[in-house]
Amino acid sequence: NFDLFLPEKFDGIVTVGQPIRISKQCIGLATHSGIPSSVVSRNGKVPVVWAEATDPDQRVSGVPTFVATCDRATRALGEVALVAYGPPANDIHNSPSITIDGPGYLHVLAGTHGHPFPYPRSRKPNDAGGGWTEAETTGKQLRQTYIGLVCDPDNTLHAVFRLWRSGLEPFPISQHGTLAYQR
Repeated sequence: NFDLFLPEKFDGIVTVGQPIRISKQCIGLATHSGIPSSVVSRNGKVPVVWAEATDPDQRVSGVPTFVATCDRATRALGEVALVAYGPPANDIHNSPSITIDGPGYLHVLAGTHGHPFPYPRSRKPNDAGGGWTEAETTGKQLRQTYIGLVCDPDNTLHAVFRLWRSGLEPFPISQHGTLAYQR
């Protein structure tokens, strides 16, 4: 299960409140390497990203990645959007990440395990239910895993991740993981 908590502070006391159920099939969160952002918040809206497990007999191209926006005042969850598939299917390493830019557009990297990250962007600011661009990959033949994604004040997206390499220095006859950066 994936539940969202919206803590509130009154008179110096923080209350967590009741959870809002987001998914009953969440794949989980790969917290051991980077802990990708699963929520952002602006102007009373809380967009949330997650990935779900699928039936092993179902043929899918990867872990399905979803986004929805929760209204902080009403605690209502808006329309759920399927925005990408992160290969391979049913892999806990495929935790997605979300960020928001200055104008309010939502940016998502779907998690993968050894494949290029799929990247979709919302068509409407601060609204997961307003449509999404078609997911594009962040590069050809990149073996990416474990996302970290942020947006800076100039609206540049920055991603850090583990990149598997092989046949290259300093280990030319083996494979090795590196900390990599893209913008």
